Amino acid sequence: METGDRPQCSDECREALRRLGALLDGELGEVTQAKLEHHLADCEPCTERRDFEEGFRELVRRGCTDEAPPDLRARILSQLDEIVTG
Repeated sequence: METGDRPQCSDECREALRRLGALLDGELGEVTQAKLEHHLADCEPCTERRDFEEGFRELVRRGCTDEAPPDLRARILSQLDEIVTG
């Protein structure tokens, strides 16, 4: 949403940006996703942010192809198990 040459952040924009990660991760319900996509279709600043986030995620995905060493993975999984089981 813009006023003059300066983008304005509305409550709708703040909500869209807050849910953007969930949208990109495919974690939103149908109704929420549809509302967010409708907002993105009408709001250039939010669409630009989505495009940036998608590009950034793709860059990270392509650049992070190395796997953690087996001993590090085992330690992390052990610590996660301790957290979950208490």
